[in-house]
Amino acid sequence: MKQRRAFLTIIVATIGAVFTWYLNHELGYGAIIANGFVGVLAGLALPGDLAGAAYTASFVGMSATSIIPSLGFSILAGVVSGIVIVATVPIYAGLGGKGGTTAATSVLITRGIIRTLGL
Repeated sequence: MKQRRAFLTIIVATIGAVFTWYLNHELGYGAIIANGFVGVLAGLALPGDLAGAAYTASFVGMSATSIIPSLGFSILAGVVSGIVIVATVPIYAGLGGKGGTTAATSVLITRGIIRTLGL
């Protein structure tokens, strides 16, 4: 059961990051509106922990194209954010700033992967 929930968390985080990135860059709504839309949609459609994962990952989708350069890399960043969310569930639970810190860590890891690949 825990593995299934972890998998769902990674999927939801990936969708949250990608959808935010797409709204932000492809449709031109900008980072704030894209993040807010994904956050509200997740809050209305998903249970609390999954909504939190989608919203946290939406911070990743707010990244500039100089950081996350394409839709494909936003998928990678979403998967990374989901993994980081799952790995840090018991750490600082309920404390403010965890979502932003998780998103920043995910973006840094993704940038490291992109640079390692030489892209």
